Amino acid sequence: MSGGDLLQCYNLGCGQKYDPNSNASDACTYHPGQPIFHDAKKKWSCCKKFSTDFTEFLNIKGCTKGPHSNIRPVEPEKPKPADISEVGGPCKIPSCPVEAPRAPVTNPPPRPNESEPMTRLKVEVTPSLRKLLEKMPPEKKGGQTAEPTKDGDTSEIPIGTQCKNSGCKTTYTGTDKDSELCFYHPGVPIFHEGMKFWTCCNRKTSEFEAFMEQVGCTTGRHNWTEKAARESNLALSIAPKSDCRHDWFQLPGLVTISIYAKQVDPDSVIVDANQVKLSVAFDFGTDKQHYDKTFELVGIITPSESQVKLMGTKVEINLKKAEAMSWPRLECLPPKPSSDETNSEEKPAE
Repeated sequence: MSGGDLLQCYNLGCGQKYDPNSNASDACTYHPGQPIFHDAKKKWSCCKKFSTDFTEFLNIKGCTKGPHSNIRPVEPEKPKPADISEVGGPCKIPSCPVEAPRAPVTNPPPRPNESEPMTRLKVEVTPSLRKLLEKMPPEKKGGQTAEPTKDGDTSEIPIGTQCKNSGCKTTYTGTDKDSELCFYHPGVPIFHEGMKFWTCCNRKTSEFEAFMEQVGCTTGRHNWTEKAARESNLALSIAPKSDCRHDWFQLPGLVTISIYAKQVDPDSVIVDANQVKLSVAFDFGTDKQHYDKTFELVGIITPSESQVKLMGTKVEINLKKAEAMSWPRLECLPPKPSSDETNSEEKPAE
């Protein structure tokens, strides 16, 4: 048959031309269903294949075999608008409902005082944090290392453990050498305007390597654990304070604050709250950094129904709202300076 005698197949998904004299029962691969477009997805009602790209959707191979057909598919009828003459007269416009009188607006209850007593929130340690802490070296778990007994037994200290006193590089050998004098720095390291020095001896240098090689200015005994070293080292007794990123989201009756910090020490966590204030403090990381922040909450909470969850990478604080209402933000905005204070600052001195 010549090309001019070929018929166009209108089965959905086919689009080929065919010879009606050789139209077998399985010559056409097509979609017997209808196309569906919903939520950016494009699919056929007859099969589960879908795509978000229109070109890919058109190229989805048919799911049914049958003969070609040159009959155009019937489009589904659209609902016709109602004819006024068929209804039996002009339509009646419903009257507006009479609105019931509103209750008088009452003043909101006074905001609780931020100085009211604080309540310690319940703390839950999740399995993810427990597994993380189990993998940490013993000397990094918040000072939970083996301490010498009253008789001086140090058999549980691993050979090769470095002295925890600042500035000392001696390692534990398990011999009489461990009883020799320790030269260390009991003060705090200071880095200011390019200079580096210890507060205990004030020997300043601009080179970091030279600063690290400074011999200790105080003598004492070696301390093989961080817990023992904290008793005689100011730098170790004060954990470095760090700022952690935090964000929050809310549900109708709950506010959730996430503070991102890894390897939080559960024994150091202190979370106190009253109705409008939240205080959070904890140590985290292998180097025992310290986080401490107070939130002046914009809304009112119920501390007795709030709790804290310690996870592997964050501290999650769930605060129960006193009222199921949306908060415009988490914290109160700082007070704006009064006009008198602004004028006094701008007024030049006479």
